[in-house]
Parts: sequence; structure tokens; C-alpha cells
Amino acid sequence: MPLRGRSRPRVLDGPGANLRVESGDVGLLAAATKVAVVAQYSADGRVGRSLTEYLRQFVANGYTPLVISTAPAELVWTEPPPEGVVVTRRENLGYDFGSWAVGLHRFPEVTRLEHVVLTNDSMVGPFAPIDDLLADYESTGADVWTLTDSWQIAHHFQSYFVGFRRGILAEPALRDFFANVRVEPTKMDVVMRYELGLSRACVAGGYAPTARFRSHDVTQDAVNPTLGAWLTLLQRGFPFVKRTLVTDPSTGPGGDRIGEVVRAMYRQEIDEWL
Repeated sequence: MPLRGRSRPRVLDGPGANLRVESGDVGLLAAATKVAVVAQYSADGRVGRSLTEYLRQFVANGYTPLVISTAPAELVWTEPPPEGVVVTRRENLGYDFGSWAVGLHRFPEVTRLEHVVLTNDSMVGPFAPIDDLLADYESTGADVWTLTDSWQIAHHFQSYFVGFRRGILAEPALRDFFANVRVEPTKMDVVMRYELGLSRACVAGGYAPTARFRSHDVTQDAVNPTLGAWLTLLQRGFPFVKRTLVTDPSTGPGGDRIGEVVRAMYRQEIDEWL
């Protein structure tokens, strides 16, 4: 039966909180001024080109990436990660929110930084530099900056990329939110409690959010732009496509055209990025 209420254990209280360092110098996190905490998962431990390039882009823009993997085996990189990346692994409990919670708990100095991005490997790409996107985030007057928002179920910002400003992750509203991430029975429970919950926690804490690509600007139904408006997003400078669309093109309109569109726009073969 599904776990209910507080009978669901906190991720921080169980085996999923045991973070093992696979490579990199954790001392880099104490010296960092900007950090990207990257949740990663692959069933066989293989890491494709997308994550390596994503990490390179962060490093090139002055970020120290902290990869937190829940793969069942030590990671095997198709292309090695760049210098300056810390790679860790933990038991697969709590999904991406569990990984972010563990990372922020293990390295609390990160929560006080001016710029902290929580992200994951659910996107294919980036097929182009993300310098302008990161510059937009770093210069925003908002407390919370996201790539896209959605009106699916309720209005919320999509959690695959959320940037926090001015050390607000160390403040009670968000510190308590991540400290209380629990082991949920299904991915939908995670979406309901934590993806939607993070937006609610930010509003309750008085933090102003903004989205770089607002759903109402790219799709009429404004439900999930990364699926329903993937082509418009690409045309407006969003250099990613949702991994789900590549593996199952039926999840978005015209999904079977993604390969040819990426080839035409970026001269890239999408299969090489998986």
C-alpha cells in the first residue's frame, strides 16, 4: 500500500542520504561562488554526451557542478566530465528532489551562495551555448528563475532547471522544504508534493519567481511547454528537447520530427546526444 503522511521516511534519515564521492574534489564546493546541483540517473550507469556538454557549459560560465547520481553502478562516461566537476552517487530513493535534498544537506555552504541552480539530466542537449540563459538568470531581479513554467494540474515552475538567488536556499522556508523531502511511492506523488510544492513553498516564503520561457507565450493550452511546444521553444532559443520526446515521440505533437529539426537548426544528430 502507498505510504501516507509522516509514515513516509525522510530521504535524509535513510540509506538514500549516504553520498559517495566518485570523482572530483569536494573542497571546490567550499570555494565556489556559483554551483549547479545536477541530479542524474541511468539504469546502467552510462552517461551520454548531453550531460557532459551540459557540465562543460556550466564550468565555462564559472559554476562548480555537483553531480548526484542514483545509478545502480559506478558511472561510465561516453565523454569524460570536465575538470572542476564533483561526481557523487547515492541509493535511488526520493527521485531528483531526494538528490537535491541530500546535496544541500551534505554541503550546506552551497545554500548560502548568490547563485545556485538545481537541475537534472532529463533534457537532451544543450545544442548551443547556454551563456545567455545563465546571464539572464544571474541578472534577474527575481529570487527564483526557471527556464519554463507550466499550468499542468496547477501553475508551477518546472523543476528540471530552477535557479535560486541571494542565498534563499538557506532560509527557513526552503531549508525546511528540502529537509522534509520524503520517500514517495510513485513519480506522480513526487510531482504533486514536491514539484508543485516547491512553487508553493516559494510563494509562501515571499520569494518572487520568474520564467525565461513562459508557457502562455509558447503554447495556447500552457500545460507543459517542454512537450507541447518543443518546436516553438527551439525556435526561441531553448537549446534542449525533453528526453521523453526523443525516446517516445508520441508524447508531443510532431515528435517524430525532432531529429530532422535538430539537424536543420543545429547540424547535430540527436542520437549522438543520448
